Amino acid sequence: MLEGYITPSKDTPSRSGLYANGLPGVTLQLFDDLTKDEQEDWEEFWDDIYQRAIANFISDIQAKLADKFLVDLKLVSRETSKFEDDLNTSGLISGVKINYRLPRYGKTQIISLEVQSDGVQPGFIISFYNKDEFGKLLMTKTVDLTNGLNVINIDTYFSVDEIFVSYDSSAFSLYQTTNRYYDDYLIYDTLSCSFPCYSGSGSVTQVNGGGFNVVFNSVCSIDKVIEQNINIFKDALWYKIGQELVFERIHSDRFNRWTTLTEERAKKLAEDYDYWVELKENNSVKSLRMKEDPICFTCKSIVSQTYQLP
Repeated sequence: MLEGYITPSKDTPSRSGLYANGLPGVTLQLFDDLTKDEQEDWEEFWDDIYQRAIANFISDIQAKLADKFLVDLKLVSRETSKFEDDLNTSGLISGVKINYRLPRYGKTQIISLEVQSDGVQPGFIISFYNKDEFGKLLMTKTVDLTNGLNVINIDTYFSVDEIFVSYDSSAFSLYQTTNRYYDDYLIYDTLSCSFPCYSGSGSVTQVNGGGFNVVFNSVCSIDKVIEQNINIFKDALWYKIGQELVFERIHSDRFNRWTTLTEERAKKLAEDYDYWVELKENNSVKSLRMKEDPICFTCKSIVSQTYQLP
């Protein structure tokens, strides 16, 4: 999500104007010194450090946001469908459409799909569209189906309100699906139903005989908060990278022989980076108001107390 936002040096221009070798104690030579035997080169080492810094940074910010806001991370969780005894013979683009109006920092994760296959079918193509088959193609996945029930892991987040999970029923033979029933449905029938959500209702629709049981949830995404407010977080992330590099230096089994940064100096730098990361992260979170998304983030009320002397 933040590819190229901070890069190792000015040899690769960054989106932020910040570079890792501008951090105290960090040089390109340090990257080379700390590169592990199983890593191809220092650039692979950098990629690993950068992704680890982002993951740990997101975890830090999530904890700090929870101190300031009431954070509702899971908005809805559903399985869409149940399988019928009849094959889908519509010959059309078929599948399941999910409509859920996401809040500002919401995402929908499709965790997995279930299909009931009529025989072995190699090269089964699943297409994910925004809205319908004429909308933007979001992704495709190709798998080989075995006879009977197949579980297909997707594990992908989408930032659109309408997702159409589809396949070509003229090319592949699956059993039909109808809507699974939940007690909180506002409107229900076997082909289309609606359920409550913060802005009114979401819906699940079986299109042209369906064919999928879609397992999904919609969540409030901390990484989306960071990505869409990255100008506020950029200094904190920069120092987080330094923190991860120094941590790697202290715990590396290569430092006695190879690294130019001494262990004593690295431990002093670790204290400095811990201080600056904490300060920059706290300042970044303090500057957030989140008025644009009161669904995912509600400010914790400040309770005041007064005391009356007898």
